[in-house]
Amino acid sequence: MFLGLGCKRSFPKRVVSVVPGSSVEGCPFAALVRGRSTAGLTLSVLALSATSAWATPASPYASEVVSYVQGSGVGREFNVPANALGEPSRSTGERSNFFSAVTPFNPAFESDELVSVGRAGELVVRFAEPITNDPLNPFGIDLLVFGNSGYVDVDFPNARAGGLFGGGDGGVISVSSDGVSWSVVPSLQADGAFPTLGYLDLPSAYGLPGSVPSDFTRPVDPAFDPLGKTFAEIVTGYAGSGGGVGVDIGSLGLSEISFVRVSNASDAVAVPEIDGFADVAPIPAPSVASVGLVVACTVWRRRRVMRKS
Repeated sequence: MFLGLGCKRSFPKRVVSVVPGSSVEGCPFAALVRGRSTAGLTLSVLALSATSAWATPASPYASEVVSYVQGSGVGREFNVPANALGEPSRSTGERSNFFSAVTPFNPAFESDELVSVGRAGELVVRFAEPITNDPLNPFGIDLLVFGNSGYVDVDFPNARAGGLFGGGDGGVISVSSDGVSWSVVPSLQADGAFPTLGYLDLPSAYGLPGSVPSDFTRPVDPAFDPLGKTFAEIVTGYAGSGGGVGVDIGSLGLSEISFVRVSNASDAVAVPEIDGFADVAPIPAPSVASVGLVVACTVWRRRRVMRKS
C-alpha cells in the first residue's frame, strides 16, 4: 500500500569545469564551454556533449513507502514512515530548541526526522529508478541506509569515538528487484555504522550546521576504523561521505534492486530508527564533452607551437 511521497531534490545539469593550470586553460574552446564566445570559432558545445551526461538525474533517495508495520516498542510520534524518504537529516533538534548539525556524535533524534521499526515490525520502501550493481561504485557499495546511530564520546565534549551507542540499534536489511523475492543482507545492522555526518566544515561535533554539505551518495571506505579517533579525524576518514550503512548488492548475486526492507525480530533487544536510503553515485567516467574539450585544446596548443617554431 502506498503511504506517502518524499520531497525530491532538484539536481543541476552537469557542466564542464576548467581548472586553472590545466591543459585546457587559455584554450578558446574552453571559453565556449564557460559560456563566452570566441571570434572565428564555431565549435558547438552541444556537439561535444551529445550524450545523456547533460540530463538531469533522478533523485538518488527512496521515493515511496510501500508498506509499514510499526511493531512494538516504538516511541510516541516515531511512526511516520514518510520520514525515511528523501534526503537524510543534516540538522536536528529544531523543534526541541537544541538546533545543531547531525554528526557521528550528535545523530538526528526528533520524530519528524526518523521512523522507528518496532519489534515484529518492518518498513519497505521503493526507489523510482533501480539501484544497479555498478562496477564504478566506490568500494563496490551500491546502497546506503541511514539511521540515527552514533559514537559514544569517551572524551566528552572533545568528541573522541568509542563504540556505537548500545552497539547499534539493529534492524535486518533485505533487498529485492520486484518486491516479492527478497535477499537478506548478512552481518549488517540497518541502524549501525557509519553514523551520519551532515556537513564537512564543522569545527565541533556539537555545533550549528555548516555550509559545506557532505555527500549522502558516497560511502565511507569499509576499511576505515573510527575507534579512538577525534571528530576531525573521523571527518577526514569519511573523505566527503555523509556516512551510512553500505550494502553491496552484487555480493548477493543481484544486478539491480528497487525495493529495500528493514525488519526487526519480535524478540529484538533494540528498536532501529531509519532516516533515509540512498543510491550510491558511481565514480564518473570522463564525459564526451570533457574528452572532446581536452582533445580540441591539445590540437590547438600543438598548432600554436608549430606556428611559433
